[in-house]
Amino acid sequence: MGYTDTIVRRGRYIDYKGGLPLTPGYDVVGIVDRIGPGETDLRMGDRVADMSVAGAYSHYMIRPLETLIQVPDGVGPKAAIEVPLMAMTGWQMLKRTAPLPPGSAVLVVGASGAVGRPMVRLARHLGLAVIGTCSAGNIPLVERLGAIAIDHAREDLLEAIRAATDGHGVAAAFDAIGVGIWETSWAALAAGGRLIGYGFQGYLESDLPTEEARIMGLFHRTWNAEGQSDSTGRSTTFYDIRERRGTHPGEYRDDATELLDMIASGALLPDEARVLHWQRRPRRIV
Repeated sequence: MGYTDTIVRRGRYIDYKGGLPLTPGYDVVGIVDRIGPGETDLRMGDRVADMSVAGAYSHYMIRPLETLIQVPDGVGPKAAIEVPLMAMTGWQMLKRTAPLPPGSAVLVVGASGAVGRPMVRLARHLGLAVIGTCSAGNIPLVERLGAIAIDHAREDLLEAIRAATDGHGVAAAFDAIGVGIWETSWAALAAGGRLIGYGFQGYLESDLPTEEARIMGLFHRTWNAEGQSDSTGRSTTFYDIRERRGTHPGEYRDDATELLDMIASGALLPDEARVLHWQRRPRRIV
């Protein structure tokens, strides 16, 4: 379960347009039990992954064949579940939205988060120098991932980020927070650098009513998607994994398959997942 599942359950996920009842579960890994009509290489018993957005907290799901990604042998469900949303978000931003040559410096805001952790690993896999912001307690974790870790609560946060690049700034910054942090990420860019937003957690975690947070979040996304720029060549954009999968389904499939193959080969080591076992409780009839 990633961060997105938690905000769906709290009623703060602004892209959910359905009503109640709702079965949560943003991404799923399972075994093919039946196959309907259509051309496919899948067979019953194959393990597959998908980004369902809702419904994954189920014993059985009906999913379109074209959205299912086959999980290779040797990749268990605890490793595969990291791919459809969390690892894919970081991988596509690094590979598709802001590809950079090895040695480039990037900033990952929230490097200890569900997307931040695999993103740091993947950026290091690509040969990038990573600066990751996080809470003071998560600095050892982010350093173990291979990043220069900086406490996001430091008063001199911008100066610390720029000092980590010898004053040059970063070639790209990846920011899911917005609200205050966004300005720091923008100021940390080198000339020609790119700021990629992929969320607005700051609004979702604020005291704003849900509808007001939704409006502010949508404004934030639209403003950045329009591609703001300045005289130094710095620019902004916004990455939305659902939107991109809808417009580039082949790329999504290829990138997810590549990530799963990286896990199978040991090139990408996912987090050790904590498993919560569900137990049915006897129903009380009063």
